[in-house]
Amino acid sequence: MIINEIIFWGCLGWLLQVAEPVIHIKRYMGFKAELYDNICYKDKRWLHRLIYCTTCLTFWVTLIFTWNLYTAVVASTVATIIEAHLIKK
Repeated sequence: MIINEIIFWGCLGWLLQVAEPVIHIKRYMGFKAELYDNICYKDKRWLHRLIYCTTCLTFWVTLIFTWNLYTAVVASTVATIIEAHLIKK
């Protein structure tokens, strides 16, 4: 049962990075990839990296919803593997 949960959270974390509606929400909130290097944007860089990094976002979302460190760590690793596998193709 825990494997299903880990796969679910890993896939959800990856989808939070690539789903078009989520990308539009991030852009609406002001987190645009092209503004990352903007000098006025430096105070928001840590949050920008958090929501645009598959590993980080999956870890924190999973940890917040499950309160299980083991599940969060493994799910973030699964999300990173999914991302790396799909980017290579």
